[in-house]
Amino acid sequence: MSQLQHFAQLLSTDAALLEAYKADPKGVMLANGLTNQEIELVLSGDIDGLKALLGDSLMQAYIVIATPTE
Repeated sequence: MSQLQHFAQLLSTDAALLEAYKADPKGVMLANGLTNQEIELVLSGDIDGLKALLGDSLMQAYIVIATPTE
């Protein structure tokens, strides 16, 4: 598993990391060992570039919009 894949899994399970990422995506990715190439691809939203980097042509990207309730 690549560091990028590992980081994505951490984001899905670590609420504090997710909040830190929202505040400073680039800084948090750097602190978690992602390369400049990985960071630029994530920030650019270049799905084809990410697929090529990860070697996963079947990778799917999803945007989840949560609407919190009181």
